Amino acid sequence: MVIPHGVVEKVAAWADGKVAAPQRVLVYPTNVCNLRCVFCYQSLEPYPYDTMDGMSDEKWLAIVEELGSMGMNTLQISGGGEPMLRGELVLKMMARAKCYGLTGRLVNNGTRWNEEWIRKVIDLKWDNVIFSVDGATAEVHDRMRGKKGLFALTTSNIRRFTELKRELGREKPLLEFSHVLTRWNYEQTPALVELARDLGVGVITYEPVFVSNPFVHKIKLTRQERVRYMAEIVPRALDVANSYQIRTNLDHVMDLRVIEKTGELKEHILGKESFMVAERAREEHELRAVAGGILDIPCYESWLWPKVEANGDVGPCSTNMLRENIKEKTFSDIWFGPVFTEFRRRILDRDLPDGCENCVGTHLAWNREIRQELGRYYLNGRKGMAAAPHG
Repeated sequence: MVIPHGVVEKVAAWADGKVAAPQRVLVYPTNVCNLRCVFCYQSLEPYPYDTMDGMSDEKWLAIVEELGSMGMNTLQISGGGEPMLRGELVLKMMARAKCYGLTGRLVNNGTRWNEEWIRKVIDLKWDNVIFSVDGATAEVHDRMRGKKGLFALTTSNIRRFTELKRELGREKPLLEFSHVLTRWNYEQTPALVELARDLGVGVITYEPVFVSNPFVHKIKLTRQERVRYMAEIVPRALDVANSYQIRTNLDHVMDLRVIEKTGELKEHILGKESFMVAERAREEHELRAVAGGILDIPCYESWLWPKVEANGDVGPCSTNMLRENIKEKTFSDIWFGPVFTEFRRRILDRDLPDGCENCVGTHLAWNREIRQELGRYYLNGRKGMAAAPHG
């Protein structure tokens, strides 16, 4: 697991009494989706399936321009719904992001592509296109995604990306699988690596399913399945991935008994960890004296990774929303404003909001990695900074 560029520096800037733009902003151009995935929280109808419920193209492009101007590193276009249902807008957002030198990520279900769009994304030198692929076979993937024929459509589009990249002599975009792990597909973990190699996909991110709707309880791995997965299947998949030089997060997947406890994650977010990277006790003591509380913050997301929903609502992280809307404000008004400042103060005080109980479990691993990188950062010379980020 590699910490994205800019993460440590931005947290350190806040700790030094400054303010900083987010490292990455997650944007949802639409809430509409053309699939009915069995594990998705949209089954609870948090917003209409068939209503765009979104902002104008002009507003979205203005948001991208502001984010690029304020020093953000990465724009991630996702959903919500399926972003390529607003494909023409998404392509304009991608082009605008590249004008500001942003790293670009696009998460999609792989079903909406055409030749023209694929060529445009390659010509833009877009960095990363992530496809939701939840099975190594049509039977499993289509069952997870709620419709027949999706596996064939998605894999055909991924293959066309690879073919056109080869024809044009391009390395970008890096193609990636995003895979929701359930008892329906966990045995296919090694086979998914084989599929990735066949399609020209270089990265696989496995995300154990979390409880977004009541049905998920039926497809979570049992204790026996978890034990077998970690002991037998993951090592075999890692061997295959390493032999093909395909990157995965399997060796960083945390204990699934923790990851799947959606609704009960506060205690784990607040749990005690070994935050130090230094091996010697003297270095550890020195680092604690210098860095103080910055290494004890339970979650760094609200200093790094906000999101903008299709209706303009802005959240400080991937889970929580605070009734701040960007339609009549700038992003800076919200990011540096009093509501987000108070939210960060609560995190500093270890007073986690209720929404934190439903955090995506693998984000705990990200916080652990950030904490370790901050430790290295301080030991390598950033001495004398403030004890913890300001709200």
